[in-house]
Amino acid sequence: MARTRIADEDSNYEELVALARKAYLDKSEHPIWQQIYDRLAAACRERALVPGSRLPGEYRLAEIFGVNRITMRNALGRLQEEGLLQARKGAGIFVRAPAQRYVIKDNMRFSMSLDASGTVTTRTVSLHRRKASAWAREAYGLAAGAETVELHRVRLLDGNPIYYAVKEFSLTIFPRLEADYAEHGSVTRVYRDHGVTSFRRAETRVSGGFADAVQSERLTLTPMTPVILVDSHNTDEDGRTIELNRGCWPLTSVELVFSTP
Repeated sequence: MARTRIADEDSNYEELVALARKAYLDKSEHPIWQQIYDRLAAACRERALVPGSRLPGEYRLAEIFGVNRITMRNALGRLQEEGLLQARKGAGIFVRAPAQRYVIKDNMRFSMSLDASGTVTTRTVSLHRRKASAWAREAYGLAAGAETVELHRVRLLDGNPIYYAVKEFSLTIFPRLEADYAEHGSVTRVYRDHGVTSFRRAETRVSGGFADAVQSERLTLTPMTPVILVDSHNTDEDGRTIELNRGCWPLTSVELVFSTP
C-alpha cells in the first residue's frame, strides 16, 4: 500500500492507513463497502478522524483501502447521508465538525444565540415578493391573493454554510422593507425603522427531515442528508406577529438549547 503523504489531509492519513490495514471479512457475509463504512463511521464518532478536517478524495481513499471507486463511493455516500461526512462543492469531503450550540431565547439575535468560536457571517440569497403562503395569510390576517416579502439567507461559520432560513414578512407591517433591507442588510434595522423597538420569539417548532434540492444547494450538502427543521415566529411588544421563519440546519452541525429568561 502506498505511503505517500497527502497534502492538506496529513492529520488523518495515519488513522486512515491503520483502518485500511485491518483484514476484511468475507464479503458474502458483510459487503466490503459496509465494512469500510463501519470503520469510518466509528472513527468519526470517536473523533479519531479530526472533526472539521478534509479527507482525501474518493480515488485516493479507494487506493488506501484497496478497493474500487464504486465500493468507496457507496461507503462515502452512506456516511454523507447520515451527516458524519459532508461534501462541499468544489472543496472536497469533510469530517463532521463539532456541533455548535444555538440558544433559543425570546429576543436574542442569531449572532448572539450561536455559541461559536469562529466568525459568523450572512449571505443574502434573495429578497422578493410572493403570493402570501397559507401560514402568512393566517398569521398576518391577509386576504387571498395578498403579497408578502420573502427573504432567503444563509448563515456561515468561518465561511462554511451552517444554516439556511426563509423569512416571510407582511408589507402591511413593513411597507419599506425592501428598501431598508437593501440599504442595511439587517432585519433588526428593518424592525427599528418601522417602529418595532422590541420583539420576542413567540414560538419555535423543531422537527427532523432530509435536505431537499434547494436546502442541499444552499448548505452544500448531499441531497437527503438529515437536517433539523425549525419553524418559528416573532412578535412585537403588543403580541402582533411580525416575522415568520423556516430554518434548516444540518443535523450534526447544531445543538439547540432552549433557554428561559
